[in-house]
Amino acid sequence: MTIPIRRQMLAIVLIGLVLTTGCSMFARRHNVLGTELFLSGQTSRAINEFQTALSRDQQNPDAWYNLGATYYALGKQSSHRPWIDQAETLFRQAISLDERHVAAHRSLAALLVETGRERFAFDLLNTWARRQPQLSEPLVELARLHQEYGDVARSADYLADALRIDTNNPVILKAMGHVRERQGQLALALENYSRSYQLDSRQMDVAQSINQIQARLAGNNAPSLPNTNPLIQGTYR
Repeated sequence: MTIPIRRQMLAIVLIGLVLTTGCSMFARRHNVLGTELFLSGQTSRAINEFQTALSRDQQNPDAWYNLGATYYALGKQSSHRPWIDQAETLFRQAISLDERHVAAHRSLAALLVETGRERFAFDLLNTWARRQPQLSEPLVELARLHQEYGDVARSADYLADALRIDTNNPVILKAMGHVRERQGQLALALENYSRSYQLDSRQMDVAQSINQIQARLAGNNAPSLPNTNPLIQGTYR
């Protein structure tokens, strides 16, 4: 399959720092502090904290990931390729220590697309799905990537597989609703959105989609609920 170059349309996961659940209390403390520093814009100090976490626990995948995410954000902001390359190495190290690490797989796939290696991004996610068939996350990420490259039908297939693993996941149901809406299958989209909202009623964007589809199905222009939590079109959160 030839993958079109549509990197500008991919929702890149620049940062998604995670807190370690490992056994090292010291590593956890430095991960927490590093995350707080990064979020406050103190990236140099954040890097120091993550490096300290690694010096205390070299087997901590979250510390490797957090350090990589910080370098990735810095590299993207400054267009400094060596930092992006460093981030790739760190993401791969996190995955080597934890094959289930969702954030590391997601960010590495985004990085590969951003650096012109779309095929490797697909290969990464497909390999993850084969190695961890009990997880829904690889299938959701494959659905996201296929949708970004215009293959909505393939995206729906992956989301259907993900729902068979995690039937009551509101994020997957919302993603399926979005795909069905793009396909023009409004009744199915409404069903998916409604189930997602029942499971998590904080999703005002989903409430808006439900209201809009109901109005379209009824053939009127009823006002929709305000969207207090807008999301980028085509992304799953």
